[in-house]
Amino acid sequence: MVAASARPAPSPAAAHSTVAYAAKTPAPAPRKAPRSAVTPPPQSASYNLGAQDGAFLVSVSSFGKKYTVDRTKVHFTVRSLEGRGGTRASLHADVGDPVLDRSFDQERGPGTVTGWHLPIVFPDRPEHPGMYDVAVVADSGFARYDNGSVLHVEGAPHVNVYWPDDTGDDAGLRAVRGAVENHTVYGYGGIELSCGPSSSKAYLANVGVVVSSVERRHGSVQQLWTGAMPSWGNDAAYSYFAVDPLAVKATYPSAASFGSGSSSAPAGDAPCPGFFLADPWQLDATLTTTKPPPLPAGSDQYTIAFGMSRADVAWRRGYPQGYATRAAMNTRAVWLYDDGPGDQYTVTFRNGRVVAFTVPPGLP
Repeated sequence: MVAASARPAPSPAAAHSTVAYAAKTPAPAPRKAPRSAVTPPPQSASYNLGAQDGAFLVSVSSFGKKYTVDRTKVHFTVRSLEGRGGTRASLHADVGDPVLDRSFDQERGPGTVTGWHLPIVFPDRPEHPGMYDVAVVADSGFARYDNGSVLHVEGAPHVNVYWPDDTGDDAGLRAVRGAVENHTVYGYGGIELSCGPSSSKAYLANVGVVVSSVERRHGSVQQLWTGAMPSWGNDAAYSYFAVDPLAVKATYPSAASFGSGSSSAPAGDAPCPGFFLADPWQLDATLTTTKPPPLPAGSDQYTIAFGMSRADVAWRRGYPQGYATRAAMNTRAVWLYDDGPGDQYTVTFRNGRVVAFTVPPGLP
């Protein structure tokens, strides 16, 4: 016989204790205050002066109801940036009929973006060559809804436009040809060769490329940048529009590129491969036929250190952006590099040597 296992007897307290549970009533959720109606801002249109396919145009865009623009309701003013008094004057322009920007094509209705392009030709140049601030002024009634009421236009856009002195035997073209044609050139901060928007390849500063030809592209307008060529194309950085720019054609080097890009856009009439420059002042601050001193490999080539000379910094980072000659920049105590919000930094020199520098703060 197998004895049954003994179970421990419950303690007296456990045998006679009871547990009471209080029923909980959930608290009512706090009432939310009714939302006040949000009134959307009134519709407005923005506009700017740009270039497309080698020609000036005014671009207009607005989100909301359909509208049209009146080409007779826009005019232009100009002011020299060359220190000739700085007074603003009227700039005559031939304004073409508005063309609907098909890149915004979509189902029409509320919440639709409508864009227009106005072809612009400046038949008369300013009296003197050089860089100018050009302002686009939209008069009342420039943009109207389909019912005829006026659409408010925001802003007063300004752009920099460079007109060269290409009269006579074109001294600027001759100077650039004599400096770089059939020569090997190196870029301060690197060099980039492209076939317009179709493709591009960037090379470090110690890689030289051979320039095969330089020509003046009469009747063309190109948006150009300053500073190191591999950073060109950044819409947040300083840029300007060059009238009748210099088209520089080169050959790809045998060295490997450190960056490249491509798109489905055609090369158009861009030098392929090559790049555009405005005049000798930009060449002098961008390229040189002088071979750089030994530089570190790869990304270490961009490193800045205390005690470096201006030339050391220029080889690594290029000259700062902006409209200035290389000689003028070499007299500045502080170089400001500005590639847009969050990407700004300075390099400070004393007695020709780096004594301080900052780093880009980055976006918040």
